[in-house]
Parts: sequence; structure tokens; C-alpha cells
Amino acid sequence: MRNLLLLLFIPIAITLNSCSSLGGTTAWSGNWIEKEIKPSQIVKNGDVFAEYKLSNGRTCSVFADATIDSDARFYHTMLWQDFGWTLKNDKTWTAPSSARERKLGHIYINIKRGAAVYYYPDRNYSAFKVQVNPKEDN
Repeated sequence: MRNLLLLLFIPIAITLNSCSSLGGTTAWSGNWIEKEIKPSQIVKNGDVFAEYKLSNGRTCSVFADATIDSDARFYHTMLWQDFGWTLKNDKTWTAPSSARERKLGHIYINIKRGAAVYYYPDRNYSAFKVQVNPKEDN
């Protein structure tokens, strides 16, 4: 029985450790990592505007990309669904009281999808590309 519990605990511990990998103050929900960022820091010219250190020594970069920009609604929808919301009639989102809300002025980064969604304070959103960089030698 103890071995069975250990087998169940190890994957959970590994998952929690890798998913909460961005340094600083972050909130984690599913595969989305939340970071506060000012709208003035967001650039859409393709330059990296945010870089975060991961717990495994690598970094991830966030930048604009035309392909991902055209898929912004897709990533927005994936985020809300991962937060527990359901889209009704292609216009109205509904959720149980336990569902997570997005915060304006925050970026939600999904390493697995290679995408991020930023919510501007005026409630608009944009999608960005996320790239995990090779580990740097010290």
C-alpha cells in the first residue's frame, strides 16, 4: 500500500514542480502561469518583451508572432475552458462558482502550448508566442 501511494505521489510532485516553474510571484491554474505585466511592456513588433526563468535553469521568451496572433481567440478560449468556463451560444461564458477568473493586466503563459494570452486593462486581449530557450552554461 505504501509503495502504491509513493507511485501516485511522485508524478503529482513532479507535475506541480514543473508547472509552477516561473520565478517570482506567479499563480498557477492547470497549465497556465499567471504574471502581472504593464501594457506599456507589451510590444507587437516581434521582439521579446518578457523573459522568465524556469526552475530547470532554462528561460522562456514571450513575443508577438503573426501566426499566433491570428489564433488569439483559440488560445483565449482554451484558457477560459482550462479555468472551468463553458461558452454558450458563441457569446456567453458560464461557470460554476469555483471557476477561476482572469485578471486584467496579466499574461497567462502556457509552456506546453507555446502560447500566452495577455488581458489589457480595457478587457481586450492578444495572444503571443512562447519559446523555451536552451539552458545557458554558467
